[in-house]
Amino acid sequence: MSDKHSISELASLITSPFVFLDLGSVNDHVVSVMRIEGRYPIHSHTKDEMYIVLEGEITIQYKSKPALTLQKGESAVVEAYTAHSSGSETGALVLIFKSKEYAVNPSD
Repeated sequence: MSDKHSISELASLITSPFVFLDLGSVNDHVVSVMRIEGRYPIHSHTKDEMYIVLEGEITIQYKSKPALTLQKGESAVVEAYTAHSSGSETGALVLIFKSKEYAVNPSD
């Protein structure tokens, strides 16, 4: 496996929202590139996950606190056991860091 990866090349391979391609892994976490368009159903995890917006804007809706909007260059950590849903009206490209145990594409 090569040590060098291209985020833009991975992004060009993504043809549907909420399908992610793995950029690499660090210890027990995987870093993936994902397009967000529309809204993903509310869910939670037993481990934290982090979003970094590369293009566009996303909104993270929470069940028990105000929504958080992230623009290009901004990031946020969703803490473990926090019910949330990510979405974008205009489409966005994000890096997402999550535990390998949750790094399964929703379409799988």
